[in-house]
Amino acid sequence: MQTPLDVIRTVSSQDEMVFPGQEESYFQIGERAIELVNMALTICGRKRLPRILDLPCGHGRVLRWLRAQFPYAEITACDLNRHGVDFCAAQFGAIGTYSNPDLEQVEFPAPFDLVWCGSLLTHLPLGAQLKVLDKLIEWTREDGILIFSLQGRFLASQLERGQADFADNVDVVGLLRDFRRDGAAYRPYMESQMGGYGLALNSPEYLTSLIQKNASVILRAYFEQAWGVQDTVVLYKKSGYFTSILS
Repeated sequence: MQTPLDVIRTVSSQDEMVFPGQEESYFQIGERAIELVNMALTICGRKRLPRILDLPCGHGRVLRWLRAQFPYAEITACDLNRHGVDFCAAQFGAIGTYSNPDLEQVEFPAPFDLVWCGSLLTHLPLGAQLKVLDKLIEWTREDGILIFSLQGRFLASQLERGQADFADNVDVVGLLRDFRRDGAAYRPYMESQMGGYGLALNSPEYLTSLIQKNASVILRAYFEQAWGVQDTVVLYKKSGYFTSILS
């Protein structure tokens, strides 16, 4: 039986992911992330992860579990939320890096053995998703692992049934119409002034069609509704493993 992790349970008063009365759910979603990371280690044949990137790190919902599971690792916390980055650095011994809406402006000294990207592509327009995915793959070292989350068929089904109570500020009708037609869709949150932040849906078929065009990564797993309501994708970086037959 695996020994329970000694997780730091200090939570920032500014953590937007903690809701009154649902504090335990906050920790459970972080623990679930570590379960997914451990599965990824197994299916990718890795045992150690010396360098880890958590982007966006928030206030450490997942990073606190990464620190407990991999105490030896150099973990980088990266986010637009500077208070969150500073909190992760102070509480969990992470290397803090402030992010930028344009990830081309973000630099790291070396690639990572693990890149964890939870709840980022879920909020981006489809074109921006592709640019972010390219950067995440670039930041993953050879033989490294990239794990990211998406909103897929489960959330789409909840929206169809009127069971998702956190999408009342999105054009759900248009979102679902595009999703049925294209297998991927995006609508900005109504309060998003520039329209670049909202809710995205990606079907497994759409996502895998994109990944198959990249000859440097192996799709090791696609877990539907594996992290809360979100799907989770595991990529293994192996340059030259495939030929570029689907460009």
